[in-house]
Amino acid sequence: MSIGSVGYAGYTEYTSKYTAKYIADQTDKTSSKTGFSKSVEKAETAGKTGGVKESAVERYIKKHPEDRSHVEGQVRAGKKVLEKNGVQDVSRENMTMEEYKRFFTALMDSIPFDASHQGDVEIWSISEKGWEQMKNDPEYEAWVLGYTSENRSVYNPFASWPGYSPNVCTENFGDSIEQHIGQSVPMSSGSSKKTDSDEESWWEKRQKRLKELIELQEKAARERAAAYRKSEQAEMLQEQMMSNARLRNFLTDGISGEENTVFSSGHVTVATNTYLNMMDLFSGNIGKI
Repeated sequence: MSIGSVGYAGYTEYTSKYTAKYIADQTDKTSSKTGFSKSVEKAETAGKTGGVKESAVERYIKKHPEDRSHVEGQVRAGKKVLEKNGVQDVSRENMTMEEYKRFFTALMDSIPFDASHQGDVEIWSISEKGWEQMKNDPEYEAWVLGYTSENRSVYNPFASWPGYSPNVCTENFGDSIEQHIGQSVPMSSGSSKKTDSDEESWWEKRQKRLKELIELQEKAARERAAAYRKSEQAEMLQEQMMSNARLRNFLTDGISGEENTVFSSGHVTVATNTYLNMMDLFSGNIGKI
């Protein structure tokens, strides 16, 4: 398996100098034959070298006809990459596998990233069967280039958000479209280093917990005060009832006897009852305060 890695700031470092020189060398080796004779030569060469007879793109479209439009669009995008680098007519047949790998890597490195991917790192790899498939299958080669071009051109709306972490992206290609696996994970994932946002989050949690403790203490204080007031009111009510009882006994005992018979059935008895009723009413209201 061969692996390539490139970031936003690094893809331009893979200059076209090597590509231009390599393309020139390969162009000199390329046959100028066209039309029917060229097709016959390609078929004969494929038969001798064990080249593919059916494109991986065609196989995929047969299995997934609903994806035809998208896949064909990716193939066209890949061919534009070839045209942009001026290698659409360069023959891969005369290349060794090592030469082809260098040739294709230069093409991958020529594909730019959208500015929103600044800071991202992409690591791509191709299995040995995948290299063989691409070398002998121009459509599949174009699909890999087209997919990469499409993927790198996608705008990431979250890149400008505060606290956003760049990603490490992996793209693994096999000898068919179905075998492709692309993944992306934040660079900060699993890091033990604390960031400002982590510190702020911890501080906010601490403040929230402190506020909860204060509220619990205030609630307990209110409950204790209410219990104390209730106890005082109960004591006051009990004392008032005892005082009323003593007063009742004093008044009723004081007007008893023959010498005070005139008062027992007169105004004094009425006044006494009225006073006692008022005291009972007052005592009842104390418990409700």
